[in-house]
Amino acid sequence: MIYANKKVAVKTNIAQQTAQIIANVKELEAKNLISFAGNEVSLYPQIWKDKATALNWIKCLYLYCCLKKKIKDGNPLYFKHIETNEPLGSMVNKKPKVLIFG
Repeated sequence: MIYANKKVAVKTNIAQQTAQIIANVKELEAKNLISFAGNEVSLYPQIWKDKATALNWIKCLYLYCCLKKKIKDGNPLYFKHIETNEPLGSMVNKKPKVLIFG
């Protein structure tokens, strides 16, 4: 955004983004596309269309688990295929890692 010939960064509304993440994850959980068990998240890899989307999903699901599932910030979170239990990715030391997507 340009204001008075200067580029100005627009602040994002963190509360609004967090609320949207929670709503999206709850909707997927209600449709049985995602399930949670301890520090493991089971899901279908088709949700992750490409690597950038997968990394974003990992970060969002980690935030959701910290807020709603009461995992401690900094604890690892592992992602696996909901049907085959094949590892899909992880969030260890706040670093997302994608093994498989789409």
